[in-house]
Amino acid sequence: MKHILALLCAALLLATAPGDTSAAPAAWPENRTISIIVPFAAGGGTDIIARQLQRSMQRFTEPAIVIRNMPGAGSGIGTNEVLRARPDGHTLLLSGTHTVTATLQGLASGSIIQLDHIASLNWDAFVIAVLDASPHKTLKDLIDAGTQSPGKITIGHAGVGALTHLTAEALNKAAGSPWTIVPYEGGARLIAGVLGNVVTAGVFSQSEVQAQAGRLRPLAVTSLRRTPLFPQSPTVGELGFKNIPQGSFRSLSGPKGIPMEARRAIAAAVGRAMNDPDWIAYSRENGLVKTYMTNVELERYFAVLTLDLSKLLRQVGLMK
Repeated sequence: MKHILALLCAALLLATAPGDTSAAPAAWPENRTISIIVPFAAGGGTDIIARQLQRSMQRFTEPAIVIRNMPGAGSGIGTNEVLRARPDGHTLLLSGTHTVTATLQGLASGSIIQLDHIASLNWDAFVIAVLDASPHKTLKDLIDAGTQSPGKITIGHAGVGALTHLTAEALNKAAGSPWTIVPYEGGARLIAGVLGNVVTAGVFSQSEVQAQAGRLRPLAVTSLRRTPLFPQSPTVGELGFKNIPQGSFRSLSGPKGIPMEARRAIAAAVGRAMNDPDWIAYSRENGLVKTYMTNVELERYFAVLTLDLSKLLRQVGLMK
């Protein structure tokens, strides 16, 4: 995880540099529809981010941009769709840590190096949350309840192989395995599961919990420091848990072999979108940390991310 922290700090420094705020549309080689594949169900944190990105990018892009949700297999189904696509810059993947964990576990048909990584977006801390009416007021309460009643307390995540799955497994193992872990197909379905009292708790993105304020109660966050969105919620580190994934990293990738002209056009459109006032306001309101990297630099970041996450997957027994 030290590798990830070092690169994240570098990304944060780059993110403060002035971006290209020109209103001139980025030029794709062909003026036809661009599809961004979201490998999770509509309504979850990754989907919501993708739709805000689409709105902000569209202001600087001539071709129409559409979102296509393809959930399943811990993001493997959507990833496979992009791996099979023509490498022309018109089929993109809302990628990130979930892509790394899915490919490492064999949930996708290819590996992370069979994608071109074009532009990064942000980091989003995870939140352990329960129904607001839950009797569990703290993470310790949740652990104690599971210890006292084996098999009764459940914690959900956004899909087999997703980083929320890895986080649930790592935290459960560190706490002495008090919970039963339940997979869902995306954050939206996990939210419904907790609100419907089908599962006791869930591992969510900040934006998902923020959108359910008054209905979900945050117990702890996975970031290194307490987040501005939930300042009363302790970090898992404060509670004595180490080596827990800090959250989701998100980016745009495409099938291997996209011409550099198209890659630069995509990266430029993302850079302009990240300076769009609506994107800036959305990111601030949802606690998203800007980490803008492109092409070669982002490829290096993914290489280190893959190395670190493979170690965590082995530690919790999820590595194929």
